[in-house]
Amino acid sequence: MKEYFNFKYTRQSLGLFIIFMGNPLIFFFKEVLGFGGSSIFTIGSLFLGMVLMISPTDIGRKFYKPNIPIFRVASFFLILSFLACFFYNPFYGFDNDFAVFTRDVGNFIFIFTFIFLIVGVSNEIVNYFLPVAILLTFLGSICLIYSMATNPFFIIGQRATVVFGDGSTSASGNPHVYARNAFAGVFASYFFLKSKNLFLKLLSFANLILSLTVIILAQVRSLLLAFLFSIALLLYFNVTRETVSSIIKGIFRPLNFIGICFLIIGLIYFISTQQRIIDIIDLYFNSFLDAFVRALLTAFGLGDEKNVDYSALGRVNNIDNIIFIFSQIPHAFILGGGFRFLYVDVPIIETFVDLGIAGIVSFSLFNYMIFKEAIYTLKWKANPFACFIAYFYMTYFVGIFTGGEPYGTSYWFIFIVAIRFLGIKYLEPDASEVLTKNNKQPPVLTS
Repeated sequence: MKEYFNFKYTRQSLGLFIIFMGNPLIFFFKEVLGFGGSSIFTIGSLFLGMVLMISPTDIGRKFYKPNIPIFRVASFFLILSFLACFFYNPFYGFDNDFAVFTRDVGNFIFIFTFIFLIVGVSNEIVNYFLPVAILLTFLGSICLIYSMATNPFFIIGQRATVVFGDGSTSASGNPHVYARNAFAGVFASYFFLKSKNLFLKLLSFANLILSLTVIILAQVRSLLLAFLFSIALLLYFNVTRETVSSIIKGIFRPLNFIGICFLIIGLIYFISTQQRIIDIIDLYFNSFLDAFVRALLTAFGLGDEKNVDYSALGRVNNIDNIIFIFSQIPHAFILGGGFRFLYVDVPIIETFVDLGIAGIVSFSLFNYMIFKEAIYTLKWKANPFACFIAYFYMTYFVGIFTGGEPYGTSYWFIFIVAIRFLGIKYLEPDASEVLTKNNKQPPVLTS
């Protein structure tokens, strides 16, 4: 285990994890363990993460180059948003709503500070982050299961989350952060299933199973879409004809085949004798299917009052509002309506509504560039850490079309991590070996 631990880099890995992946644990400590339900605890946690990222011997002296082309475009959007917050803000400002204005300025301070700190984080972190991620995503899922088990108001079939307050209302939690934690747990664990360290290998396997369970229990449609898309990418870039042939041969070896048959028969017998398990599986399947159908019917205006998906309905109504507003304010097509002009709950559309053409072009462009670098990373397998970031980014790539806001730290922390570590050629020590083995030449990136 010593080869996966170094005090400096493990500490920085812990800080990095808290910043862009720590919400599940933060929510658990706030709501279940009673560390304070206000935003002060969240701010303190983020501050702790940033302190852990700092290396006293390196801060301000050594900086590492991020992906410069993406950094330029992302910086343009950030600066545009920051200036709009101060000077193109039609609804609130210093004199109108100081609390909301302070919150937005605080978000930008965290984002700019994180950019400054992450370019000072050593490249060596790529060798130590994943074990930290495996351990803490596993802990996050355990905390979720504990919260569900000890919550007297939790009903089987309800979306799994750590609830806010006393948990007496089913909508008082945020299942998205736990589904995303589980997504990260699956892919972080995947890279260590073949580890020579027995403890890490067993932990990875347990985390993989638990994380898959949480993804199902959370019932987050956008996350499930991102997960299926990422699995498709994983299979596309890693499964070859030789791999399939080897697996099939391995399955049909006499001892393996007999063992697999006994395992399947035993599993079928166990489930068939546990009616409670069958009922739970059926309940979650029907619950997810019902929610999916209601969302489609609502989106196409075919649902009745009893079968309305209010989340989908909100987005439909927002789009109708956008059409009406633009018909009344034609110049908004070019300049936008102003910072947070209308909460659309679809980030890529909100950038257009708020910031006009400059906003949507810059936001779309840097996300396209990150996506392209992510695909490149997965294809040429730069290093496990970069591949993990590429997979994890997919949850946010899907998210920019499905829900959230384009200015929030939850999006920008992962954007910043991707800009720092994706497409960095000197972090790809194994690329030449991969190319030599496959007798291929790497493609030339134009970004």
